[in-house]
Amino acid sequence: MTKGILIYAHNNRTVDYALMAIISGGLAKKYLGQPASLVTDQATMDWMIESKIYDRAQTIFEHIFVVARPETNNSRGLHDGTERSVVQFINGNRNSAYDITPYQRTLLIDADFLIFSDRLAEYWDIDSDVMIGESINDIYDNQRMGYHDRYVSDVGIKLYWATTVMFTKNAYSKMFFDLLRYVKDNYQYYADTYRFDSKQYRNDIAFSVVRHVLAGFEQTSMGCLPPVLTLLDRDILHSVDADRLTVLVSPKLDEKYCAASIHNIDIHVMNKQSIVRHSDRLLELI
Repeated sequence: MTKGILIYAHNNRTVDYALMAIISGGLAKKYLGQPASLVTDQATMDWMIESKIYDRAQTIFEHIFVVARPETNNSRGLHDGTERSVVQFINGNRNSAYDITPYQRTLLIDADFLIFSDRLAEYWDIDSDVMIGESINDIYDNQRMGYHDRYVSDVGIKLYWATTVMFTKNAYSKMFFDLLRYVKDNYQYYADTYRFDSKQYRNDIAFSVVRHVLAGFEQTSMGCLPPVLTLLDRDILHSVDADRLTVLVSPKLDEKYCAASIHNIDIHVMNKQSIVRHSDRLLELI
């Protein structure tokens, strides 16, 4: 069975997702020992060439798939420490992963998920068709997270985190991704049914809804990847030394910070500009 990592990267005017994907893909290859492929669009590809990172991308990715840039009205507020900006959020084509992936067993990860261990390699051969990140774990304290980091709405189902998804190409996973496409196309209906806010399309919510439907509208612990350890976007990646990251964590999500060290642990860095600022050093680790 062929195995590999798949990453989507669609740049906006603020965030260089392509650069992050190169870092994420390179680290995933290094620690998981499997090839990686990239899904992007022509505009992002043009930027990769202009910014002279395309040659590095070719050394990291086994395949680079250029697809139509998803149309989106999505926007989201992103923090870089205490600074905040509202940016375009292009994330509406993950449902194509089943059709695009060249692998029989695929680990689908976000471009801001940095792998520094072989922990996920334990799941390559588990007999489960589709597995999703069980939850989010705050690097400092789960009390910093809100209710909607755990549930899709005030009265809704458990929220799973599509930062990490692993699936096998078979009839069940095809049904999963077909339904994911249907949920995306009928997002308002499912928002009304599950009582979540439809203003922003979220893969975490869509994947959670599909999982709930295919489980017979019941809660089940089957088919989970480990919780996603997360550095919130108000936190800051301060420095990179070998495979050790030094981060500044804001306990009360304000202007006060404490330092922490991360070593041999996979980490979801929601402060995307922190990754970009340290891209040169991170690329040296690949």
